[in-house]
Amino acid sequence: MCGTEWVLKVSYNISDFKRLYHYCRVCRRNTFHEILGRIV
Repeated sequence: MCGTEWVLKVSYNISDFKRLYHYCRVCRRNTFHEILGRIV
């Protein structure tokens, strides 16, 4: 993992998940990412 942080804007409760599967445009890989926090 490259260490890139990103913001995911969603309309559902993200705290139900522990991590998300996401494509990183920087390192060009599909990987699981841990959720660091939530902004309300």
